[in-house]
Amino acid sequence: MRKMGGEHGGQLISGTRAWLVKVRAGMTMLRISKKTLGNPVDAIKALRMLSRQRKRLHGNRKDYKIVKVKDQYYWSINTPGFPSPGFNAVIQREILKAFNKDSVQTPLQTLIFSITSRCHYSCEHCFEGDNIQKNEHLKFEELGTVMDDALKNKIPHMQIGGGEPMLRFDDLVTLMERAKGKIDFWLSTSGYGLLPEKARLLKNAGLTGATISLDHWDEARHNQFRNHKEAYHWVREAVKNCNDAGIVTNLTLCVTREMANENDLMKYLILARNLKVPFVRFLEARKAGSYADKDILLRKEEQEAVVDFYLKMNSGKQYKTFPIIQFPGYHQRKIGCFGAGNRYLHIDAKGDYHSCPFCRGAVGNIREMQLKEAIGILQNQGCQLFETNQHV
Repeated sequence: MRKMGGEHGGQLISGTRAWLVKVRAGMTMLRISKKTLGNPVDAIKALRMLSRQRKRLHGNRKDYKIVKVKDQYYWSINTPGFPSPGFNAVIQREILKAFNKDSVQTPLQTLIFSITSRCHYSCEHCFEGDNIQKNEHLKFEELGTVMDDALKNKIPHMQIGGGEPMLRFDDLVTLMERAKGKIDFWLSTSGYGLLPEKARLLKNAGLTGATISLDHWDEARHNQFRNHKEAYHWVREAVKNCNDAGIVTNLTLCVTREMANENDLMKYLILARNLKVPFVRFLEARKAGSYADKDILLRKEEQEAVVDFYLKMNSGKQYKTFPIIQFPGYHQRKIGCFGAGNRYLHIDAKGDYHSCPFCRGAVGNIREMQLKEAIGILQNQGCQLFETNQHV
């Protein structure tokens, strides 16, 4: 067992302790399945369907690592901690999808919401590059309308980003307080300005986790990527302050062709471990925003290098002290996209609905369309890059 946070931070657990947590979670899932479907036979059948789905995604890989933060456990940055009402809501939705019951009406698992069009940086890869401006597109009242719509649709998980959401700090805190205890909030940030007092205020407002962008293990390269001389400093500062406040930390790497090799990825994971970060997410460079017209997609050999590293680090017992890696691209290629109104969608800084942050193509705006309608349209449209499997 390895400490992964500050005084109030988390632990990365494995072995018997992790197994016992999984048993508890399994029993909870069985109870939810019985309550949702009404009889034990269907309940067990649903859990078997979910188990087969997991094997399609992960093969026979065993989960050796779980992140413990106080009295909750996390397998992923995309699911509320166990035990919690949010975890129960996600499992109930997955059970309904397994039986293909009223899937269009079933609420999203996650809403990705960009609340600001402002940012300190001029990042090489910014997916909101077309929307970054000095003035806001959305008034606070409009942010509140989105939050109320999310509550009405019982969405259990929300990722709040920008631009840089810390530039709208007071609105951010007030917005989360509006749904505290009802939505599991994660903040997507560069870390800029995330001082100790602000971390404590965010935690008190209901923030569960912070996804902090770090695009290279080398300080100079990250600063160059972000076009800001203090970018790397603010990542380290934000990680420390979030750990100390009890906020789960995740480092997100935009995997470029330069980084798609075992040597650089290992240096990145070692840095994350040294910073006591329990999660790392790999996002491949995509043709969106500032990268829209550039030749940046990973080639086959680079994709394979990232996949091999991801599988090795998550599955090998010798790597149990390293952060848990999340790699959406691996699952998308195997089983299809989970966005496009399936498990998540994106509302950008202008209030436009998109399949995800990287699949651009607005289907409507929050000013004239409610969330439920946007979900239906996006489910029919699907993802532009990957097949969208609404039955998975």
